[in-house]
Amino acid sequence: MADAAPSDDMAMADLPEAASPPVTLGEAIAMIDRQFGVEKLLGDAGKQVVEPYYRQSVLVYEQFYEKYLSVPGCMHFGLDHDGRFTRRGFYEQARAIRKLIRKMGTVRQVLEVGCGKGVNTIRVAGACPEVSFTGLDLLSDHVEKATARSADLPNARFVQGSFEPIPASLSGADVIFGVETLCYANDLDAVCQSIADSLNPGGRLVIFDCFREDDKGPVSDQMRLATRLLEVGWGVPAGYRSAAEWCAALERAGLRMHWVKDETANALPSVTKLQGFAMRFFGDWKLRMQSRILPELGRRNAVTAILMPLLFQGQPGNGPDATAPGVSYMRLVARKPG
Repeated sequence: MADAAPSDDMAMADLPEAASPPVTLGEAIAMIDRQFGVEKLLGDAGKQVVEPYYRQSVLVYEQFYEKYLSVPGCMHFGLDHDGRFTRRGFYEQARAIRKLIRKMGTVRQVLEVGCGKGVNTIRVAGACPEVSFTGLDLLSDHVEKATARSADLPNARFVQGSFEPIPASLSGADVIFGVETLCYANDLDAVCQSIADSLNPGGRLVIFDCFREDDKGPVSDQMRLATRLLEVGWGVPAGYRSAAEWCAALERAGLRMHWVKDETANALPSVTKLQGFAMRFFGDWKLRMQSRILPELGRRNAVTAILMPLLFQGQPGNGPDATAPGVSYMRLVARKPG
């Protein structure tokens, strides 16, 4: 069944208080080191753990993230354009896709890669009944849950598979989009070429994702370390690329960049709220003991949660800890000529 939009009352009232105390990058890394071991984490850098990460994070997403922070089926950040956290922000990526479809006017087929449990595809399919939607995801469990939740949407289907490459049977899309998933690409050029081959002439690609920041000033060694810890925590094997690297690869695949928008400020309210919960974990030994029932990769979500606002914002000033941000959250839109 398609999800209903959260009301204004639902946006905050059912969330427990989770204020985010000030924490510096150095303090966050020290907390991570005490609980997880920085060197141990770095030993897993580059390992192919995408599938086990999501399997081991089921309880974290379903019993915590969806229940206390986001919306049912959601596995991504919210976007709050007025700077105030609300649960409605978790539907902003879907709203952007819906607006693009209506603006294009002749869309018949839409493909979401790495669709997770289908929250974005379901949301847009419910608003665009004349368009056919397909969600592609690596995990059969995600596909089963998305299929069950979209039972009343005849224009939405979900299939299991990888976007490396996109299956030939899914070619012919007018829009392809991915929300916080294409960062897992191992071969950037191959993935971009697969996307280009799967788009119809005139089609659009939309990416919402984290990118390594490389043009906002000097990045400290501490920030580089934090970025590596984030990549390990989320099992991003090849590491984040910059938006410029993605744009260049898409151009090499024959696509033309249409729009690049920095959404970092809009993502900050949800990641700051999430950091507040992470601070509870690191500050309460009882919660840490209880968390030991979780698999190791699932527990590492605490690492990414405490780091995200710091990575997005950096540390301003002229002191020894000053640094530009290490990661940004951006929207990239590319067009296939024709």
